Amino acid sequence: MSGKGDALAYYQKLEECYDRLAQVLAAGDAADPNEIRELAAESECIMTVLAGMAQPEGEPGEIMARLTSLQEKAGSLLTQLQEELEKTAETRSLLKKGRQAVSAYYYAPQKTGYEEGKFVDRKK
Repeated sequence: MSGKGDALAYYQKLEECYDRLAQVLAAGDAADPNEIRELAAESECIMTVLAGMAQPEGEPGEIMARLTSLQEKAGSLLTQLQEELEKTAETRSLLKKGRQAVSAYYYAPQKTGYEEGKFVDRKK
């Protein structure tokens, strides 16, 4: 099953997967992480199938145009994902600083001189 049509169909599927991933990432904070994970797994499966296939036969210009398009899309997706990772790292850092600030101002409950309703004289 390694003909020109099969390989080009997989290239088309990969390109569509990249397009959907770009749309999901464009949503920004509203993006669904599970959908991103699913699309990334789908693209990995397609890449695995393509790696096992023979090179597609046909017009070299058409194949190079398809591969160039895929490379550009993959590059832009990689850039978007790196930006999202940087934002996540920054947010995580701020969250960690916030937790440290809260824990620095949290005082353990102070023991009072009262036990079960009776006053304990500390002078004894």
